[in-house]
Formats: sequence, structure tokens, C-alpha cells
Amino acid sequence: MRGAMSHRKRPDTSDAALVAGVAQRAAGLLRGGVPAARVWRVLGEEAGAPDECVAIAAQITRGESAARALAAVGTPAWRLLAAAWQLAEQSGAPLALALQRFGTALGELQRVADRRAVLLAGPRATIRLVTALPLLALLLGVVLGFDPVGVLMSSLGLVLASVGGLLLAAGMWWARAMIDTLANADWVAGFEFELCWIALAGGATPGPAFRSVADSVDLVNANWVRLGALRRDGPVRQALGAAAAIGTPAGQVLLAEAEGARSKTLTELEQRAERLGVRVLAPLALCVLPSFVVLGVMPVLIAVLGTLAADVS
Repeated sequence: MRGAMSHRKRPDTSDAALVAGVAQRAAGLLRGGVPAARVWRVLGEEAGAPDECVAIAAQITRGESAARALAAVGTPAWRLLAAAWQLAEQSGAPLALALQRFGTALGELQRVADRRAVLLAGPRATIRLVTALPLLALLLGVVLGFDPVGVLMSSLGLVLASVGGLLLAAGMWWARAMIDTLANADWVAGFEFELCWIALAGGATPGPAFRSVADSVDLVNANWVRLGALRRDGPVRQALGAAAAIGTPAGQVLLAEAEGARSKTLTELEQRAERLGVRVLAPLALCVLPSFVVLGVMPVLIAVLGTLAADVS
């Protein structure tokens, strides 16, 4: 069994919505009576078909398996769909139902990504506004008839510009690094439960089902699946044990756990975004605001004093 990928590696969820829509469309074709062997050819020949579907259909026509053709697209969302397809075909699980479930799960992943963008919009706007303050102060000084730019061109001004520029650059880097840490975190969760549900839906017992999941994930390199969750002390086996203890169908428990994992992920995202809104004040207060004083206030003040001295003399 391959080791699980770290839960906090940078993902690419940009095509999650596309893959979700394609999975739902494929499920619809299967329910409409289109054989699994022809689904991707139909999808690739539809008007306005995505380039990925056209490429997948071409590879299948050349004799490639559907799972490998899907995985060949290369992005994590497509590889995840490839794992679900491979597992459903191998286990005998209802393929249309499996695709519908994965389409829904990928749609939820896209909603998490959209929510993340909304939560990060505030801190990013704050950084842009605060980092523009030195320039605004200089422009205000010019509008009022002083010459802060001339001050910055002097020997003292060059020192101020160097110190202020370093403080501003350090503050921007620090604040953006904090935001990027949250923006690039991996908010993918629950897909191991979905895959185990597919394997068990085909009639396999837990042991062979877990091996089938691991083999399918390895085959297509579906790195959004945490195979460590399948260990004896992992959450998947715990969920199955709880289902057996209370006499609840294992499939329902696994799907509920998948949805719960994604809800927990969204809650964690919102909590971390709230903390970020406070933590981002540190680089702004310690670096950016001092740079505003050095770059924006002091040149204007020196220019004002110079003008007053000239008037007095």
C-alpha cells in the first residue's frame, strides 16, 4: 500500500468544478443506457466538449483503458475520477451512482475553494491598501505644494528610502507569506471514504475492498486520497466498526463520514481565516506602518520644515 500524501501539500483545485460536471454528465449517460465503453466517446464528441474529454476519448479509441486515459490528463481531480472509475469497474459497483457521488464531492471541493477565496479577500485588500500609504503620503505632500520627492533624492532621503523600502518589502513578504500558507493549504478531505464505499458497494468484504482501493489509487496516482486512513486504527475502519456495532449499513456510515470530513475542513478553513485576519496585523504594524512613516511622513515633514526655514530666512 502506498503511503499517503501529506495533508497539507499544495493542491490544484482549479478544474474540480469541470470534473464534477463531467462526472455528473457521465452518470446521466450511463443511466440513459449508454454503455460504459462509449460514454467518453459521446462526451468527447458533444458540441463544446472540454479539451480534456476530447483527449480522453481519443486515447480510449486508441485502446487505452478509461482509467488510464482519465489519469493521463494529469491533474489531481481527473486522477481522482480515474480511481473511482477503475474501482467501480473492478468491484462491480454501480458506475453511474459512483460517478454521481464523486461529482457531488468534487462540487463541494470547489465550493470550499470559492469560500477560501472570499475569506482571503479581506486580508489581501488590507495589505494592498496599507502598502499604498507611503505613495499616497508622498502624493499628498506634492499636492500641498511641498517637495518630498526632492527630499528623497538627497543624501538623507536616500537613507530614508533604503530603510523604508526594506521595511515595506519585508512587511509585504511577511504578510503575503502568511496568506499564501492558508491559500495553498490542502483542503481536500473525505475521498478515501467515498472510494471505500464504492469498493464495498461491489460486494467485497473490508479487507479486499481496502486492497482494491489502494491498488486503484496507486494505478492512477490519485494523490488526494490519504491511504493512511485505511490502516487498522484509521478513521475508515473505525467508521466500519461503528456501523457494525449499531447495525447501520456500512455504506451510509462511510458517506456520512465523507460529508462530515468536508464539513470539518470548511470549519477549519473559516477558523484559520479568522485567526489570519488578526495575525496579519503583525507585519503591518511592525514593518509596513513604520515604512509609511519613513517613506511618506518624514520626507513630507522635512520638506515642510525646509519650506518654513526658507520663508523665515
